Amino acid sequence: MRGFLAGIAVTLIVVFGGGYLVINRGWIPVGADNPPGSWERSLAHMAVDTYVEAHAPKQENPAAPTAANLGEGARIYEARCALCHGSGRQRISPLRTKFSPPAPQLVNRVPRDPDANFWWITKHGVRLTGMPAWDGILTDDEMWKTVSFLKHWDKLPPEAVAAWETAAGGPLQPPQPAARQPGSAGAPQGAAASK
Repeated sequence: MRGFLAGIAVTLIVVFGGGYLVINRGWIPVGADNPPGSWERSLAHMAVDTYVEAHAPKQENPAAPTAANLGEGARIYEARCALCHGSGRQRISPLRTKFSPPAPQLVNRVPRDPDANFWWITKHGVRLTGMPAWDGILTDDEMWKTVSFLKHWDKLPPEAVAAWETAAGGPLQPPQPAARQPGSAGAPQGAAASK
């Protein structure tokens, strides 16, 4: 029994010591232009999805998808989010692949996240991704309207389309066909990806 416990202790020392050595020597690439491996991406998505699901408010979106709310959400989105997440005029942002993980292009494919989860991510951000916390910059109401817009941009009433075109500075471009982007192999469009 003593040998078994000693074996466990030695194994733990080797594993943790080896991990410390790898981190301490700078052998883990940390540049945003060096995409994470599939295991790192999977673990990160699982951690974010699980945390957001546990901490997001358990409520429906209070910003009903009315033309006024959707138009206001479009205006906020274009002013605050489009640079990283794509705009009505440029569905794929040139900054998309400059983040690690790549920033999801929210007006190229309707996000699948529940509204409350999406709102939580907008309010609190996601560390180590470049997604900032918008709390204190946008009001809760503005965040809910932006989420409502993002969940309905593909079926906007004419008044909201006009508001989006005004905010985008011109006619809207159609979504681009889904294509595999660098660093996006198998990346889900779930909470971890919806910044």
